[in-house]
Amino acid sequence: MMVHDIMSSPPRTCRVDTNLATASARMKQTATGMLVVLNNRGGIAGVLTDRDLAMVVGATTEGDVRGHHVGEFMTHRVHTCRDTDAIDGALHTMTAAHIRRLPVLGEGSDLVGVLSIDDIILWAVNRRGVSATALAGALRGVCLPRPAEDEADGSRL
Repeated sequence: MMVHDIMSSPPRTCRVDTNLATASARMKQTATGMLVVLNNRGGIAGVLTDRDLAMVVGATTEGDVRGHHVGEFMTHRVHTCRDTDAIDGALHTMTAAHIRRLPVLGEGSDLVGVLSIDDIILWAVNRRGVSATALAGALRGVCLPRPAEDEADGSRL
């Protein structure tokens, strides 16, 4: 099975200069936990997760963060996969990077979707797509705290 068979499409996106209130509302409206952040040329600049938003709200001393832009708080280091990758390969990337979602690139490196751990779980349960052992191992890896070097630069993968 390939990533394009189970990924969510179209991907939910925002721009670097989108304010946090708009980004948060977009996540709520589209029932997603991650927006792929695009630069002025339409390329991937980063990702903004629901966790990123929670960390901003928890760490701010200002009170109101709605005037801030996504580019200030997004995760810059982005792991991706290809739409033609096998699900097992994408699951391995998620496990190794301790992340729950991957932007999916198509031909020419265009953003075509997002693959989430939820997509994989639903596929695995409905179609017995991966073994229970592989799925449990991946969930364990995704849920482990990230290594300190990944967060030292402020990035949250």
